[in-house]
This record gives sequence, C-alpha cells and structure tokens, in this order.
Amino acid sequence: MDPYTEATKINKDAFFSTEPVFEVSKDQWGHFKSIFVTFIDENGHTYLTGADITITDLNQQLQLSVTRATITGCFFFFIASLIAGLYFLQLKRSLSTDARTGFANHVALEYYLKKSTKHRMELAVITINEVEDISSFYGTEVSDKVMASLLNYFQSRLPNDALVFRLATNKIALLHTRGAEQDFDDTINAFNQSIPVLNEPFIYVSLHAGIASGNKLMLIENAHIALQQAKLNNQRIIRYENVFKQVEEQFRYNVKLAKKVKEAFDNNRIVPYFQPIYDTQTKQVTHYESLARMASAQGRIYTPDYFLTVLKRSRMDGLLTRTMFTRCIEQFRKTSISWSINITAQDILDPSLSEFLEQQLRRYPQPNNIIFEFHETEAIAYFSEVKAFISLLKNKGAQVMINEFGAGYSNLSNILKLEVDGLKLDRGLVSQAHTNDDSYMFIEHLVKYAKQLNLDVVAEQVESEQVAEALSKAGITLMQGNHFAPPTPYVPQS
Repeated sequence: MDPYTEATKINKDAFFSTEPVFEVSKDQWGHFKSIFVTFIDENGHTYLTGADITITDLNQQLQLSVTRATITGCFFFFIASLIAGLYFLQLKRSLSTDARTGFANHVALEYYLKKSTKHRMELAVITINEVEDISSFYGTEVSDKVMASLLNYFQSRLPNDALVFRLATNKIALLHTRGAEQDFDDTINAFNQSIPVLNEPFIYVSLHAGIASGNKLMLIENAHIALQQAKLNNQRIIRYENVFKQVEEQFRYNVKLAKKVKEAFDNNRIVPYFQPIYDTQTKQVTHYESLARMASAQGRIYTPDYFLTVLKRSRMDGLLTRTMFTRCIEQFRKTSISWSINITAQDILDPSLSEFLEQQLRRYPQPNNIIFEFHETEAIAYFSEVKAFISLLKNKGAQVMINEFGAGYSNLSNILKLEVDGLKLDRGLVSQAHTNDDSYMFIEHLVKYAKQLNLDVVAEQVESEQVAEALSKAGITLMQGNHFAPPTPYVPQS
C-alpha cells in the first residue's frame, strides 16, 4: 500500500479503461515498455496489473537477430550463386562438348571463331567415309569409338595450339591460328588407311578433307566446299584456294543450266526418244522404252546425263514424268504399240502425280500396252509405297517391271512380293556377261527361275555381238541396246 508518486497520467487513466493500456517510459531504472490491465475484485476495488519489458535489451536482440539473418542470407545466396554458376558452366560445357567422345563440338567451334581476335586462321574439315555403315552394322557405340580414336590420333600429331573438334557423326575439324599450311596437309596425308582404327573388331576407314584459310567468318563454309570437291574428285585433300575458281565456275554453270532446263520445259523442248526392245527369237520388237532428251534452242539434243542432276536439284523431276507421259500418250494413243516409261521414288511419293497417272490410264484405250519401270534400289527402299503404287497401276491394266535388277539389293523374294511382270538386268551385269563367269552364271540361273514364275527378263545396253551371244546362251531373248538400234525420236506406226 505504498504511495506511487511517480504514477503518470497513463497509469491513472488505465484505472478507467476496459482495454489494456500501453506506455513507453524512462526512469532511473531504464527504458521500458509497459502494459496495464484493469482488474476489479469481488469487493469492487480496482487494481492495475502491469508488466514491463526492457526496450534496450529488445533492440539489442533484434539487432543481433537481423545480423544473424543477414549473415545466413548472404551465406545461402553465395551457395545458390555458386551452384547456379557451376550449373551454367556444366550446361555450357554440355552444349559445346560431344557427349560420346568428350571433344568440343560444332557449337564450340562457332563460338571460338566468333570470339577470337585472330585474323588469320586455318580450318580443315575431314569426313570419315565409312562411319555411317559402321554404325548401321556394329552400332553407334563402335562408330563412336572409331571417331574417338581418330580424334585422338589428330590431336596427338598436331601442334599444341591446334584445336580438334567433332563436327558431326562422321566429321572432324582441325583449327589453328598460325597459318602453317603444311601442318594439316602432312598430318592428314600421314594417316594410313591400311592400318585398322580399331582391332576389336578390325575396322578400316578412309577419309577426305577440305582445307580453307583466311577470313574466320568464311572458314567453315569454304572448308566444306573444298571437302565436297575432294569427295567428287576422290582426292584425300583439296584446299579451297586451289578450287575457288573451279567452284565458282561450277556454281555459275549450274545456275545457267537450271535456267536452260526451265526454258526447255516452257518451250516444249523436253522430248521423248524411243529405243526398241527386241525378241531375238522372233526378230520382232516387243515394245519401246521412252527416254527423255532435252533439245537446245539451237536444236542440239542432250541426254539425261547432261541435265538430270540439275533437274532433280530444282525439284522438276515430277514435271519431267508428266511431260514424258503426256508426250508418249500423244504418240501411242491411236496405235497398238507397247511402250515403257521410268518412274522414280519421288514420283510415287507425289500424290498429285499418282492422281494424274491414274486419270490418264483410265482414259487410255489399251492400258495393258503401258509398262512402268521402277529402279530396284528405290523399290526396296520405299517398299510399302511402291507396292501400293504398283497395285494402283495394275488395277488400271498397266504392266510393271523392275529396272537395273542386280545392281542393288538383288533380293528376288522381296521383288516378287511386288507382283511385277518382269525384270530388266543391270547394265553392269549385261556388259560382263561374256567376260565374267559369275555374272554369266547369275544371269543364267535368274532366267531359269524367272521362266518358272512367268517373268520377262530384259537385258539393256547390249552394245556388241559378243555380249548378245553370251546373253542368248544364258537364255535371254529380250534385248535392248545400240547393237540393235539407238534411241530415235520416232517409231514405226502399226
């Protein structure tokens, strides 16, 4: 019951408050924050219940807590930054490294060329010719071992400043900045193709290389151009500098030829020539094969060897088939002459061309006189598509033959599943019939088997009497070639 003379106005007002009252105060004992709660006993006396907290201690604790939180936050931020940095480095490395061999890849090469301050560089792009075959036969694990062996081979034999990259499945790139031209030539030429790259299994490889030097922005493109020339010319190494004029001239020639071909189509100068197929027993022509020719504005006639590559590059092979088929129909519609035309895989895969041929066959008076020829390799490669297409043609009454049989898969069981009417022997087999016993025996056995199956067998490109006699001895009666008659723009009408 001691008097409390230090009572403040807030203390006194608290007696009349129905809610807790707070007060911050300072005195000789310190700096406090207080809470007062009114309490009335059973006799009606009013009391205050109070509690204090020292603010100085609280501030110190808060400051300590903030400091600890800051330190902890910095620590975790550092750890997060470190992890993010390591992850970024790992991601960068994975994007720029070939996972199979551990060597830098094409991304690393492009980045290096972009960031380098060197003005003169030299790049060699090497293609390993057999890698895809190795992969399909032994699996990718073995083909990757082959590439790793070759990458290590080149890395161990080049100067320390040279870089080695795996550009693609079967390509290697060598780069250095000193411009010492002989380094790459010597190293690539020193590779011995007679020594196996792997011993288990024994694997031998061959390579071609294109080398370019100079402006770093053009290195990759120029090296690939040189590589392409090395492949075409079957040379181990070609430098871009040595073929620059030749390549530029070839480019201009291709553009010029593509324009000529387009003009030939526009001016009806793509024309069919016809070569007869003779039955040597009856001495009669069984049918004519239509062969595409291109006439120049001056009247010169070109064979497909001249324009076919450009035509395919320009995606005009479908137009060629339409043009040839239309010309042949005009030529033979009012006759009873049988004739044949070549069909490619691209023709089969073109729905509009299939529809065009179907409509034309429906209108043609004697569709059984038309023979469609498919290349053996394409027939097997696109088996299901070719089978469906052959069914469409045969349903319309046309006949079907497999061309160049014996050049590719020579899988007669699969060919028979296509339900063809005949086989045309590959020109390579035909030309060796009189000199190669294996070729002769193959033809002889094929003819016997084909007769049992009621299949016609035609030998094309018979160029001499010796070949014709050997084929006749082997049982061939249907022959085609310059020995009998060359292709001409007209046929005798009958």
